[in-house]
Amino acid sequence: MLKLLRASLCCAFGFAIGQSAAIAADAPSTINLVVGYPPGGSVDTVARLLAQPLSKELGATVVVDNRAGAGGRIAAGYTKAAKADGSYLMIVPNSVTTIATLVYADKLNFDIRRDFAPVARLVSYPFALSVAANSGIASPADLADWLKAHPAQANYGSSGAGGLAHFSGLLYAANAGISWTHVPFAGGAPLITNLLGGHVVAGVDTLVDHYEQSRTGKLRILGIFSPERYTLTPDIPTLEEQGIKGMDVKGWFGAFVPARTPPEVVARYDAAFRKVLSSPEVVKRLNELVLQPAYMPHEALRDSLNAELAMWGPVIKESGFTPE
Repeated sequence: MLKLLRASLCCAFGFAIGQSAAIAADAPSTINLVVGYPPGGSVDTVARLLAQPLSKELGATVVVDNRAGAGGRIAAGYTKAAKADGSYLMIVPNSVTTIATLVYADKLNFDIRRDFAPVARLVSYPFALSVAANSGIASPADLADWLKAHPAQANYGSSGAGGLAHFSGLLYAANAGISWTHVPFAGGAPLITNLLGGHVVAGVDTLVDHYEQSRTGKLRILGIFSPERYTLTPDIPTLEEQGIKGMDVKGWFGAFVPARTPPEVVARYDAAFRKVLSSPEVVKRLNELVLQPAYMPHEALRDSLNAELAMWGPVIKESGFTPE
C-alpha cells in the first residue's frame, strides 16, 4: 500500500513538473508591451519601468512597442489583431478602455470586452481641479462665487475633448451646482500654459500633470476627485471633504491581451505583475512619478471595467458630445 501511494505521488509530482515545463516551453521568448503613445509620456514611462523586472520574472525579453496615434485607439486595434500566444501585452489607460469605448462606440474597430482579456490593473492616480495661484481663488466655494460673478468667463480647460478630464469637469459641475463651458486643449502642457495665462479660469487634468506646477507655486490645486486624500500628496484636500459629493474619479493603467490568449498565460502574467508591483524598487520609482501601484487581478479588473462603463455612460450621453 505504501509503495502504491509513493508511486501515485511520484506520478502526480511528475505530471505537475511536466505541465509547468510545457507552459514554460510554450511561453514566447519575446513579449511586446504595446503602448498607444509616443516615448516619454506617462504610459510609456510606466511600461519601460516595468519591462526589466517583468523580463526577469517571466524569463523572456520584454520590449516596449510604441504604436502612437488616435489617443491610444491605434494600439488597441493593433493588439486586437496580434498573436494570442502571450507575445503581445497592451499597457493602456482607462481613458481608452472606458471613455473611448463609450465616446466612439460604433466607430471603433475593437470592443474592449469582446476582443481583449484583462490581465491586471497596474497603477492608479487621481484627477485634480486647479487654478492659477495668482487668481485669488482658494477653494471650490471661491470658484463658485467667481463663476457667478463672471458668467461670460465661466469655463474650464482640459487636455482634450472627449477625454476623462473633459467629462470629469462635467461631473464636477453637476455635483457642485455650477455651470461652465468646456475648453479643450491639445495636451496637458498647453492646458497649463493657458491656465497660467488666464485664458481659462480652471483646469481639470491628472494630478500627475499638475503636481509639479503646484509645488513651484504656479498652480493651486483646489482638490482632487477622490473620496479620500491621495497617499502620495496628503497635503492636498479632496473635493468631497470640501462639500462636493460624488467625486470619485480614478485614472489607471492596465494590462490587456488579445481575447484568445490561453487562460494559463493570462494567469501567469497576472501573477508576474503582482510580484513586480510589490517590489520596493518599483514602488519607489512609481511614487517618484506621483503614481501609486494599484494591482488588481484579472477577474476583479473585468468587474471594475464593467462598473466604470456603467458609471460614465449616462454622463457622456447627457453631455451630448459627439467626436469629430
